[in-house]
Amino acid sequence: MKLHEALRRASDHANRLVEWLLLMIGVAFSLILFAQVVARYMGNSLSWSEEVGRYMLVATSFLGATVAYKRAEFIGLAGLGARFGPVVEGAIVRLLQLLTLACFGLITWFGVGYTLKAWEQTSSAVQMPMSLPISVLPVSAAIFLLHVLVDLTGPVKHAAST
Repeated sequence: MKLHEALRRASDHANRLVEWLLLMIGVAFSLILFAQVVARYMGNSLSWSEEVGRYMLVATSFLGATVAYKRAEFIGLAGLGARFGPVVEGAIVRLLQLLTLACFGLITWFGVGYTLKAWEQTSSAVQMPMSLPISVLPVSAAIFLLHVLVDLTGPVKHAAST
């Protein structure tokens, strides 16, 4: 259980950082959109605001999904195996956790490769390396991996106990 506790602490810490980052992205997103509205009202346009806003929205979606998983706020199939007893239900839960782990492992692996390949490309308005907005994919997948490992190393949560 030492491994589980260490993973849980790391998962909790990562989740707190992501929640803080989501707050900062939300504030920045709001300020940029407000500045864009004011600039358009005054007859100008912030050419970069739509591009940056789009990247922030994507980052919010991927990082927000990790927080939703951590809080167990995704729509689930509670009790899928409960009809067959706790042993079958536990086996189904573990199988799903292993499949989830494999899925996010692949997303992390290929996401890192794609991020590195996109380093030479630049965005149109801001001229930043496209690896920066793309990197949110492998980073969020790695955070998912951490959260799933916590679930996998801990006791199985049955439908009746959730």
